[in-house]
Amino acid sequence: MTQKSVTCFGAFTALALAVGAYLHAGGSVVPVGTYLYANPANKNQYKGRLTVRFTTPGRNRLVIAYGRKYRKDRKSRDGTTEEEREKYKPWLGKLIDDGQGAIFWNLPADYYDIVVVDPDRMTVQEGLGLMITADPKLKTEKYLEEIKASLGLRTDRIGGWEGFFDNKQFERFETNGTRAGVFLQQMRLGTALAESGAVLKGCIHSIDIVWVERAKVEGAGWQVVDRQQLYRDEIPARTFFKHTFLPKLQGIRIGLRAKEINNIELHVDKED
Repeated sequence: MTQKSVTCFGAFTALALAVGAYLHAGGSVVPVGTYLYANPANKNQYKGRLTVRFTTPGRNRLVIAYGRKYRKDRKSRDGTTEEEREKYKPWLGKLIDDGQGAIFWNLPADYYDIVVVDPDRMTVQEGLGLMITADPKLKTEKYLEEIKASLGLRTDRIGGWEGFFDNKQFERFETNGTRAGVFLQQMRLGTALAESGAVLKGCIHSIDIVWVERAKVEGAGWQVVDRQQLYRDEIPARTFFKHTFLPKLQGIRIGLRAKEINNIELHVDKED
C-alpha cells in the first residue's frame, strides 16, 4: 500500500469513527423524542396546558413548543442540574384527531413559540423568536453572508455537528449587531454509519437554532455560542423541508390555566 493510500484510508477511518460517535451520541440510532424534548421526572408540578388545532390533519406531524425563558441564549447551563436542563428543552406535543390537533400537558409558565414539522409533506413552519434584543434594521444581507460563511460547510473538522452535516440551508436570522440567532436546516448526504457500522440508507436531517457572536476583529466572522436542535431524524427525503415563518405561532402565553389555539391554517393546507 502506498503512502497516499495509507493516508486516504486513515482519513476515511477517522471519518467513519467520528460519524459513528456522532450517531451514537445524538444521531439516527436514537429515536426522535428520546433526548431532544423535555421529559422531567416531576412534570406534574407544572400546571400549564396548551391545545393547538389546525384546519387539516397531519398524522406524522411533530408539533413542538419552545419556551423562551430558559433558552440557551438567555439562561446559562453552568451550575444547573440534569433535572433543570430537562425542563429547559423544547416540548413535544401529543397528536390528537389524526394530527389535526396537538396537546401539551404540564407546561411550565412561559411564553412559547410553536414549530410544526411534517416529514410527509416535507414542510417546516414556525413562529420562533430568535433573539430577545433583535433590531430588524440590522437584518442585512451583509450580516447574513458573514454568518453563512462562518457556519457553512467545514472541511477542517471531522467530529462535531459542524463537520458532520455536509449541506446547510439558512432560513432566516435575527440580530442586534453583536449576536444573532439563526434558524437553519442541515442534512448529511454523504455516507453515515449506524452504531453497528452499517451504512444508513436514509438521509439525516437536523433543524436547529444556532446562536452566534460577531468577532471583535474585522473579518474574523461569527463564532458559535450555542445550538438548540429542534428536530433530528433519518428519513428517505434528500431535500430540505419547505420553510414558512408564521407569526401566529409566536409568543403564546401559558400560565396555570388551559389555553386553546384554534383554526391554525398552515400554508401547505392550501395546496392539498
